[in-house]
Amino acid sequence: MNQNEQALLKAIQQSLWNTKISFSEDTDWDAVVKEAEDQAITGIVIHAAPVNVQEKWKSKTGFVTATFIQILHLQERLYRLLKENDITMVVLKGTAAAIYYPNPAQRLMGDIDYLVPQESFERTTELLKANGYVIDEETESSRHIRVYQDGILFEQHRLFSYEGVDVEQYITEGLSHISTRTIFGSEFPMLPKLANGLVLLGHMVQHLKSGLGLRQVIDWMMYVDRELNDDSWNQAFQHAAVQSGLEQAAIVTTRMCQIYLGLTEEIQWCKNADPKLCEELMENLLSSGNFDRKRGKGASVESVSSGIARKGFFRYLQTTGESTWEAYHRHHWLKPFAWIYQMYRFAKKGVQAKRSRAQLMEDIKRGRSRKELLQKLKIGQPKE
Repeated sequence: MNQNEQALLKAIQQSLWNTKISFSEDTDWDAVVKEAEDQAITGIVIHAAPVNVQEKWKSKTGFVTATFIQILHLQERLYRLLKENDITMVVLKGTAAAIYYPNPAQRLMGDIDYLVPQESFERTTELLKANGYVIDEETESSRHIRVYQDGILFEQHRLFSYEGVDVEQYITEGLSHISTRTIFGSEFPMLPKLANGLVLLGHMVQHLKSGLGLRQVIDWMMYVDRELNDDSWNQAFQHAAVQSGLEQAAIVTTRMCQIYLGLTEEIQWCKNADPKLCEELMENLLSSGNFDRKRGKGASVESVSSGIARKGFFRYLQTTGESTWEAYHRHHWLKPFAWIYQMYRFAKKGVQAKRSRAQLMEDIKRGRSRKELLQKLKIGQPKE
């Protein structure tokens, strides 16, 4: 861990826990802010910087706040529209994560994810069309469809779960116990705490496969701080995490947050985590950044290598082809040919283009390391 990364972790602790931490006088705050951008936590980190640094980067924090307010407005407008038409919805991640932050507006927002019951999905889509929302029908998948309004992306989910991360049972049950919360006077509906926590945990784990950043980890940490003490873990959450194959990921990540990010040591349920595995997880997310931003072009090779290692060559081509082939989304009879499409797509994109042999070998090595980390965290391995 280099000096800039150490300063980044200190800044997170000072900002989120309101603790005074000393920084070296020669701290390169420009580099620390760049690290924060790579991790999608700019608003959190700049808040802990010296006044002169905050002044220098106020345009960045202003953008984070302005986007947050815009999303609050558009989200509430959507909520009102669906409520008026007797359609249930819940927000996934986003404000349902920011609600746990000491200052919700410090959480960087990019889009609006929400879920409606599967039986209401098509009616919701037609209602949005009739009210001026732009539907990107070519991107529709088994999980969601993309919707746009005023330059903001909405992802309308019929399902949340990913391959190896199945928490749908708890989401379905949670739809009968929705709570309405408020941030800065703006209302939004969210799942009850058990289901919401599983969504945040599942989202974090999914990003571990393709580029986990500190934003997803902090979402989980703030939820744990507010909702997941020893009693709530023992009474309900542990069982749900076990059934979903997420128990080890929850334990290791939470302990990592205690060691590196200042989460309270009062929480005992994670204390048996292997400290070396916690260190490995932290090194992985510091080296990758949000959506693998810090890996650049090599990330594509690493991601492919990791995926093939996890699934096997043919199955990886097939499942990835089903996900990326727009024609298949419209014509499901094309399914047997998805692997061929994906192989052609890789050849056309040239994921190894302009990469030296040494760089390619390093990317493949990282992919294998990521696969090994997933195995150590026992992702998607529920107990019998």
